[in-house]
Amino acid sequence: MKYILGAYATSPSLSSSVDQSLESIYYERLVESVPEILGLEIPFFGKEIHKFGTDFLLNILRPDWSNVLTCIPGTMENLLIDRKFGIASDDLSSRMAAISMYRRANKTVHRINEFFGKKSIIAVQLATAPSVPIKGVVSSKLSLLRSLEEILSLDWQGAKIVIEHADTAISGLPFEKGFLSFEDEIEVIGVLSDLQDIGITINWGRSAIEGRGVNKPIEHINLALEKKLLTGFIFSGATDNDKLYGAWKDNHIPFARSYDVEHFEENSLLNHKNISNILQLLDLNDLLYLGIKLLSIPINKSSLERRVGINRDAIFILENIISDLNL
Repeated sequence: MKYILGAYATSPSLSSSVDQSLESIYYERLVESVPEILGLEIPFFGKEIHKFGTDFLLNILRPDWSNVLTCIPGTMENLLIDRKFGIASDDLSSRMAAISMYRRANKTVHRINEFFGKKSIIAVQLATAPSVPIKGVVSSKLSLLRSLEEILSLDWQGAKIVIEHADTAISGLPFEKGFLSFEDEIEVIGVLSDLQDIGITINWGRSAIEGRGVNKPIEHINLALEKKLLTGFIFSGATDNDKLYGAWKDNHIPFARSYDVEHFEENSLLNHKNISNILQLLDLNDLLYLGIKLLSIPINKSSLERRVGINRDAIFILENIISDLNL
């Protein structure tokens, strides 16, 4: 298998580091340690794809990689400025602002592909912001549909547009993102899928956070498979109790220990059993991509070895489980 790595989540630049050489060394060691890289999950921050500028990351990416662009970072930064921001927003100006961000993302896809002279971006992940329920904020399936029609009209140079599901707000429970429900996202995608190449990607941790348990990711997978809309799957952890990573926080806790790996988190619910249950549901040959996104906490104090090791050991675990299951 080859995997998409959300490597920015363990990078030194995610912290307060401004050391470009340290960032370069991190990626060099990551590539050396994880030969199974299909490509990176590249964060689009609204204008750039890296803290040190787009050109910096372009020189990190390998020409043979096939990458995914995620627009959640840019969405979250805009929500700090405008709580109504998002492609599902019923506020017209805020929805148009979100579409403008995706137009910039489209130009970034063109720029990356032009740099490598090939189709380097295979998928672009969208978020169904804004967050509800927040006072004065309203979103809807109709607004999402209108936004997607406009976004899909752009030339994405072969990259598939996919909704990246985040947790939705459940009555009476705290939420992390609080975007549209999985069922609403699937319904809107279903309206468009006969005419457009569009799908959905699931992040294990975010679905687990939404359902406060390990069953919700399974429910989401089954629904997406039933509708033939599952495009990608990202293994990112969740926990109901951890001093550093918090309870049901979108902090991408690393895998629990399997196969005697060095880097793991004891309280992670992403253990051997739960990973195995998910992999047996998925048709790995039918997915456009499978990947991981993990966070190294404390963010400002993690060593390079830990940052790289978290990714290396997670892939090692996945490879061994896939082999054991004969998938």
